[in-house]
Amino acid sequence: MRKLLFLGCVLTLALVPAAVAQAAADSALPSVVANDNHTPAGKFSGNTLDLQLEARPARWYPEAEGGAYRDVWVFGETGRSPLAPGPLIRVTQGTQIHISVRNALPLPIKVYGLHRHPGDPTSALSLAAGESRDVNFIAGEPGTYFYWASVSDHTLDTRDDAETMLSGAFIIDPPGAQPDDRILVLGLWVKNVFAPGGQEIASINGKAWPYAERVTYTVGETIHWRVINPTIFPHGMHLHGFFFDVDAVGDNEHYERFSSELRPKANTEFIDTGHVFDMTWTPDRSGNWLFHCHMVAHMMPPECIHPPSAAPASYTPGHDTDSMGGLILGITILPKKGATTTAPPTTTSVRKLQLVISENPQKIPLFKLEVKDPAAPPAASAAAASDQQPVWVGPPLILTRGETTDIEVNNQSSQPTTIHWHGMELESYYDGVAGWSGTSGNSSPAIPPGGSFTARMTPPRAGTFIYHTHWHDASQLLNAMYGPLIVLEPGQKYDPEHDRTFIFGVGNYAPFGYLLLINGNPQPDLVGLQAGVKYHLRLINITDNFSDMRVRLTFNDSATQWKIVAKDGADLPPAQLKTSTAEMWLTVGETYDIEYAAVSAGVANLTAWSASYPVPITVPLKFTASK
Repeated sequence: MRKLLFLGCVLTLALVPAAVAQAAADSALPSVVANDNHTPAGKFSGNTLDLQLEARPARWYPEAEGGAYRDVWVFGETGRSPLAPGPLIRVTQGTQIHISVRNALPLPIKVYGLHRHPGDPTSALSLAAGESRDVNFIAGEPGTYFYWASVSDHTLDTRDDAETMLSGAFIIDPPGAQPDDRILVLGLWVKNVFAPGGQEIASINGKAWPYAERVTYTVGETIHWRVINPTIFPHGMHLHGFFFDVDAVGDNEHYERFSSELRPKANTEFIDTGHVFDMTWTPDRSGNWLFHCHMVAHMMPPECIHPPSAAPASYTPGHDTDSMGGLILGITILPKKGATTTAPPTTTSVRKLQLVISENPQKIPLFKLEVKDPAAPPAASAAAASDQQPVWVGPPLILTRGETTDIEVNNQSSQPTTIHWHGMELESYYDGVAGWSGTSGNSSPAIPPGGSFTARMTPPRAGTFIYHTHWHDASQLLNAMYGPLIVLEPGQKYDPEHDRTFIFGVGNYAPFGYLLLINGNPQPDLVGLQAGVKYHLRLINITDNFSDMRVRLTFNDSATQWKIVAKDGADLPPAQLKTSTAEMWLTVGETYDIEYAAVSAGVANLTAWSASYPVPITVPLKFTASK
């Protein structure tokens, strides 16, 4: 059973299997070089690629060179530095490929993915310790793939310790293509991750934030990325500030490129173990942004390198360096060449709201969130806060498309924090990553105890979004510092009777401990609805690490159907609108808008579960006949 919680360990020398204990103690091990996947490996002669590939022990520095390390097994070209991820195989469809593979490890290995695609995912090249073997095949269907290896007949999702680094990208381009993309291989070194005291170190292209490569683009530039997940866990990959088109998906054997009218638009995308996706986006605003796994455990410094006692107690100017780590890519978007930087236009018609963060007198949860609207009558505001705010979730923030709104975050708690407006297309300075958002000379500050910060946004689309803490301290997310952010069309009124939000979170819910919650409740009350009436269901996953969460709606204990109308706040185009079976992945950081109407009286159950959590949670929806 998977357990995706914070993993603790002490900083020691690398821990590896007994078979390589001697190698682990050998300071002469070559250092792993982070592979940015810019340069294809091997030698080309006409339409033939010759590649000398080797699996070998090496010393990996996930952060600073010469810092903490792990002794691992990686691929490299014979006679060259070992790489993480392994050497990039990039060829054109129809290329004749000749690869000589040498196993320089002390154990037998099986190498997968070095064959024509599509192919048999169970087909493997078996090599004894010290053995070399050749493979010859013709590059198959264009797409994004990868190769990987394991010992002891481990599968991709059961690899452990040194073998978790044995993977590399394998790209097949169509004839005549001119590659203009970046290849991002997600990395996750793990050791005994399913046992107490297990360890994990997350990275992109061989390095963990803040030591990973940072990328720079220009406003208006079209950006293509290929994202590959050879790790043992699924991930929820989130892009700050922008939407992207999902161009293609694959399972390492089959690759599907979507037609333009069927390309999903997202700002958070689920990527399962052994899967890939290609994405395209075009930034229209300058500043610093992030692309990262939304699992809290994968965007914090790994505890096996940074023990909790060494963590910063409060904000420092280097929050992005001190308090974030792991599977994060830093992005800088520059203004167009020759463009002049001007301040955003001011307007007198700015709506003003206040999000007040205070400490709960009962201390369970630690925080209490309130939304105050100065334009609303005090009595109505108080009633709204009372009606809409369960203890373990913040109240909804309701905005209007096209209406400029200032949200003052007033921090009355004793802890520093920041608030990220997840999925909102706003200026970088307001994005909510202290020490990083904005520019290097004018970065967004943390909100200290007793302080405030005002974020300005003019939502360009109506939809379902999230506001949540981006302070990399799990206790804030586990103590209700999040809530739904709903943007309505101009003139539309929020109708809580027919517009129902179900926000999935987690909390240390006394006296039971860590629990999965729906709308702040581990045992949600029955919701009364009417049969024959169309309801707008908003589903939000803002758990800490539930990247592989599934959500299902059944009616009278049988399968039912719904219509998905939006993802991550972006309306689906007409070609994607269809009725489907009411079950989906809902990865961490993702939102969906759904239309549903029960055809008769009965009880529907909205249930969520995850491989990382043993107990499903259900909210019953009782539909009664309309009068």
